[in-house]
Amino acid sequence: MSENLTSFNGERLKTARLYNSMTITDVAEQAGVSKQAISQFETNKAEPKLETMIKLSSILGFPRDYFYGVSKKEIVIGDTYFRSMVATSNKERMAQIERVKLFVAIMNVIGEYIEFPQLALCDTNDLNDIDVEELAEKVRKVWGLKKQPIANLIDEMEKHGIFVNSVFTNTKHIDAYSQIQQVDGKTTAVVILGSDKDNAFRRNFSAAHELGHLLLDDFYNVDDLSKLEYKEMEDTMNRFAGALLVPKELYTSDLMTSSKTDLNFYIRLKKKYHVSAAALIVRAKHLELITVNQYQYLMKQLSQKGYRTAEPLDKETPTIKPRYIKEAMKMIIEEDGVTGKEFLGELEENGIILYSKTVEEILNLPEGYLCQNDSKGEVIELQRK
Repeated sequence: MSENLTSFNGERLKTARLYNSMTITDVAEQAGVSKQAISQFETNKAEPKLETMIKLSSILGFPRDYFYGVSKKEIVIGDTYFRSMVATSNKERMAQIERVKLFVAIMNVIGEYIEFPQLALCDTNDLNDIDVEELAEKVRKVWGLKKQPIANLIDEMEKHGIFVNSVFTNTKHIDAYSQIQQVDGKTTAVVILGSDKDNAFRRNFSAAHELGHLLLDDFYNVDDLSKLEYKEMEDTMNRFAGALLVPKELYTSDLMTSSKTDLNFYIRLKKKYHVSAAALIVRAKHLELITVNQYQYLMKQLSQKGYRTAEPLDKETPTIKPRYIKEAMKMIIEEDGVTGKEFLGELEENGIILYSKTVEEILNLPEGYLCQNDSKGEVIELQRK
C-alpha cells in the first residue's frame, strides 16, 4: 500500500457504492456481510477485515488502496441540475453525481499537463429578475458572439472554460445535466451531455439549456424546489436556450412570411439555426410570432408525422461532440508518450486511486487507451536461426 495512504476511509466506500448505483443492501448481500456492517464501514464506526475489503474492492471495481486514500483538494459540490428529474431514479442521480466528482478531480490533474481556457461565465448579479432575452444578449457579448445562429455551442462552451463531457459509458439512459463545483476555492463548471448522441439539433439545444443552469445557479436551490417549481425552472432554461440559439431579431425577420404555418418551413430552418423544428415552433410561440392556434396546429402536424421522436435531417447531420478532453489526452498519451502507469501514478499523487478502465470510462476513452505506451521502449531480443 502506498505510503501516501492513511487509515480506512468510509466515505470512499460510500462513493464507490453510489458510483455503481448500488444500495447498502446490494453491497451487503454480495459481500456476505450484514447491512449494519456496511453502514458502520461507511460511517467509519468499524473497519472491514482484509478478506471483506478484498471482496468490496472486487464488487465495486475500485482498487483496495482507493478506500484508504483522501482527496488532496478541497471540493465543494453545488446543485446538480438534471433535465429528467422525474424520469431519473435517485440511485442513478447519485451515481452521476459521484461520477462527475471523479471526472472533475481527473480533469484537475490533466490541467497540470494542459492549459485549459479560463472559465468565463457572464456576471448575473445585476439581474433582479430572470429575463432570458437579456441573459442571452449578455452571453453573446461576453463571448464575442454575433447575433447569428450558433452552429456548435459545445465548442463555444469549451472555449470559455466549461468542462463538457458525454454521459459516462456505463450509463444506459439519462438526459443532460450540469453542476458547479468549488475546487480549492476555484469555480469549476461542468456540463454532461445526455444520451441524445445521434441528434445534433437536440444536443445543441441541451447544451444551451445546461448553460442556463450554470449562469443562473445562484437563483435556485434545488433541494427547496417543489415539483412544480422544478418544472418552471426547466421551462425557463428552455426559454433561455431558445433565446440564445435563435436570436430574436433574425428569427422575427425569417417569420415575416405566410410559410410560418407550414411545418416544412421550420424543418428547412433547422439547417440555419441548428435546433429542432419543434424548438423553432416553440420559440415562435414565445415571441408571439404565431398564434396559439397556429402553434397547436404545427405541433399536431409534428405528432401525426411521427417527428416527435425523430425529425427529417436528424440522422444525416453529424453529431456534435466535446473535443477538449480527447485532444488533451491525445497530447499527453499519444504526443508526449506518457504511459498509463505514469498517468495513473499522477492521479494517485492527488489522492485519485483508480483502475485505468475506470478512468477511461469516466473520460469516454476507448478501453485500453491509457495502456498503449506501457510496452514502448522495451528491448526486443531476437536471434537468427
